[in-house]
Amino acid sequence: MKNTPRALILAGGKGTRMGAALPKVLHPLQGRPMLHYVIEAVKKSGAQPIAVICGPHNIKAIRASHPPAAVDFIIQDVPLGTGHAVLSAAHWLKDYDGALLILVGDAPHITPEILKRLYQKQIQTDAVAVFLTVHWPGPPPPWGRVLRDANGRVTGIVEEKDATEQQKNIREVSSSHYCFNSILLMDALQHIGNDNAQKEYYLPDVIGILAGAGHRIETVRIDETLPVMGINTRQDLARSEQQMKRKEI
Repeated sequence: MKNTPRALILAGGKGTRMGAALPKVLHPLQGRPMLHYVIEAVKKSGAQPIAVICGPHNIKAIRASHPPAAVDFIIQDVPLGTGHAVLSAAHWLKDYDGALLILVGDAPHITPEILKRLYQKQIQTDAVAVFLTVHWPGPPPPWGRVLRDANGRVTGIVEEKDATEQQKNIREVSSSHYCFNSILLMDALQHIGNDNAQKEYYLPDVIGILAGAGHRIETVRIDETLPVMGINTRQDLARSEQQMKRKEI
């Protein structure tokens, strides 16, 4: 496996909760599209090449936004979920055997240091997957809960909409930032289904598939919530703007 990871940024969502025609990932934070912060963090982490997965509805606008690094563009023709989005990059990953960072384009506070921790742990431990988790101080947001066995080994991730009441009480949540062995990831994606509340093909489902096959799964845990906060509404955008202003003080 190669030591320099590739990176995929998922940016194909329509962001209907933003209530605007502008693609969600292009909404500005301090005058810059939020997606640009993510691309910049990936670039500074050392990952290359970088690809952005877009939808037919937003690829022209994202191209025209002049990203702060050279990126390839991949179209997810139909919005069938995050797992399907990664499958859309099969041609981009053809013959690639190495570490693959996958992150979302609406989390502008992610840092190069966190991304380095993910791929360095994946390479050093030879884990098939490493993903970023956060231990929430109170009731978590509606994110995937991290499932572990009695020995603390990861057994899967369950989305809140599909979780039992007991699972909803788990405070360790997945942040949607991963580093995978690219070959085994693409194989596992062939086995995910859409038997869930959203009828979508979830990328987190590969964690359970890989763990169930006996592969090594690791996590990087942080206790600070800001780096993983995503933006889905105008209220989220306003809060992120305030956070960025505080960093400048």
